[in-house]
Amino acid sequence: MSDETAFKPTEPTAAVSGAGTLDGVSPQLQGRMGVMEVAFTVLAFAAPLASVVGVIPLVIGSAGAGAPLAFVAATLVLVVFSVGYTTMSRYVPNPGAFYAYITAGLGRVVGMAASLLAVLGYFMIGVGASLFFGTVANDMVVDSLGGPSSPWWSYSLTLVVVVGIFGYFRIDVSAKVLSLAMVLEIVVILIFDLAVALRGGPQGRSLTPFAFGSFRSGAVGVALLFAVTTFIGFEATAVFREETRDPRRTIPRATYLAVLSMGVFYIVVTWLLVVAYGTAHATQAATTNPPGMFSDAMGRFVGTWARDVISVLVVTSVFAGVLSCQNIIARYGYSLGTDRALPSPLSRVHPRHGSPYISSVLVSSVFVVSVLAFTGSDPATAYAWLTGAGGFPILVLMFLTSLAVLVFFHRSRGKVDDATRWHTVIAPALATAALGAALYLAFTNFVLLTGGSRGTAVALQVIVWGVFLAGLVLALVFRSRRPDVYARIGRQPIT
Repeated sequence: MSDETAFKPTEPTAAVSGAGTLDGVSPQLQGRMGVMEVAFTVLAFAAPLASVVGVIPLVIGSAGAGAPLAFVAATLVLVVFSVGYTTMSRYVPNPGAFYAYITAGLGRVVGMAASLLAVLGYFMIGVGASLFFGTVANDMVVDSLGGPSSPWWSYSLTLVVVVGIFGYFRIDVSAKVLSLAMVLEIVVILIFDLAVALRGGPQGRSLTPFAFGSFRSGAVGVALLFAVTTFIGFEATAVFREETRDPRRTIPRATYLAVLSMGVFYIVVTWLLVVAYGTAHATQAATTNPPGMFSDAMGRFVGTWARDVISVLVVTSVFAGVLSCQNIIARYGYSLGTDRALPSPLSRVHPRHGSPYISSVLVSSVFVVSVLAFTGSDPATAYAWLTGAGGFPILVLMFLTSLAVLVFFHRSRGKVDDATRWHTVIAPALATAALGAALYLAFTNFVLLTGGSRGTAVALQVIVWGVFLAGLVLALVFRSRRPDVYARIGRQPIT
């Protein structure tokens, strides 16, 4: 095994002491989350109601009546990805997730670049969602509550401050808020599902959307791309491993639960949304008025009161997504600070709340500055290209992680006695191929993914690959000038 990836699968390395540690023992985050709380925390990041309102119509517009099969395919790909991902979590007990796993398989240089790419991706998504929150919150106040109109950015700034307060405290507090938001979102969508299932659409309860011929009739690649992006966030389960009960069992179970729950949820609601309009008219409805497709159907099948509820819950859905994003980025900062790849104060853990409070405050501050920077822009346009661009780095990292799993277990063969070839070779290889195809689709359809101009798309690609390159260079500088820091990259264990 090379020096770059000399992990012993079942033996953590010694704890690193120094700034941010206490008595030579690495600081650890604290929490008592179980499987359901971890799953709800990452599910909230996906903002399922916001995805139903904003993304599913795009999938239907691309794939036509066969849109549910796009989510079937996406679910299968991500379940297969989860096999290697969760197996890796048993041998690299580190809350760095992508950062730690890519370092373990592909080396510290690529791992360092991956960590910065992860921060960039989640940061773009979080800022974009914060801008979107401003518009939907103002619309809710004016249209549903009859209140006065206010600048959208005032709501966005309020959101960032409130989210920052939650991020300062123990993760259990955020988990409870996120779980409540998730339950409310799921309940209202289940009401819609039940109403359509009982009444049927213009063509009854047609199963045509599940016919392969329906799927092939549309732009399959684009539909699959949008479907995969609605799942982004489930992979963050490993980020919370220090704050769970029995992470060896909790993280894999929460990951599978998150993927399967999202998969079934999206498949069913997409099918019933197509049924609500009829297979012959769903595509036209999705292309004519994408933002209003779901709420209009909700009004027809459930009632006008339900449309008002949707407008409120979209606000809470986006809030939950930003809160989850804040928690994820803060923990990446904590991991990088612990490894000294970033300033060590980021690794400090609050003595009472057990949270990465310094890292969380920094994230909140950057969010505030970012929102202020966009006050003169159209928030809807900025939201589209920020969230689309933010999803691309996550796809890159998922691909690299699957590749890293293959390399890691190849180098560790003979030392791994409790994982099968399915877990260490076959599933990771299948995931690498499938995610490679998704990454190709994302790159070739990046203008469509970001919803902006070609110039904007090119600029965003330059930013993404520029950050990745900066991570590579930073790691090489550490290797040359600060070998002690280089040795820590991605290696901080849980003791």
